[in-house]
Amino acid sequence: MWQAQYQTTTDIPAEKLFRAISDINTWSHWDAGLEFARIDGPATAGSTFVLKPKGGPTVQMSIEELRSPVRMVDIAHLPLAKLRTRHEFLQSGAETSVRFSVEVWGPLGFFWRRMVGEKQLREAPAQTAAFIRYASAAPDASSSVSSGDKA
Repeated sequence: MWQAQYQTTTDIPAEKLFRAISDINTWSHWDAGLEFARIDGPATAGSTFVLKPKGGPTVQMSIEELRSPVRMVDIAHLPLAKLRTRHEFLQSGAETSVRFSVEVWGPLGFFWRRMVGEKQLREAPAQTAAFIRYASAAPDASSSVSSGDKA
């Protein structure tokens, strides 16, 4: 199994970052490499969704763990391999550590490591910065009209 991670800090609260990452249908708003990400219904542990990278095939995904406001873990179901992505938000006072990690395993794990995993890691600084900008601009939950609104 191959594993790697990227970490940075921000002054955006963990709750706000978690709301943004768990709103899967908006991922393409901050991830320039995605054509779309789509989930039917709320994001919960065990839910499935699809995403389509620009220039790539649609990928079947599942949510392995969703723990507000600290962690979202999803798994990409690739041909003969799996790719786990973990987003963690660890708040300490006014600062939040944002940790992105990726793991690839399976018979073709070596291939998906090079095609997807290493690319995700190279793009992690810019993608994480775009994600933080998106999350910071999203309205607070308290400004929603009803609890069913997305932040």
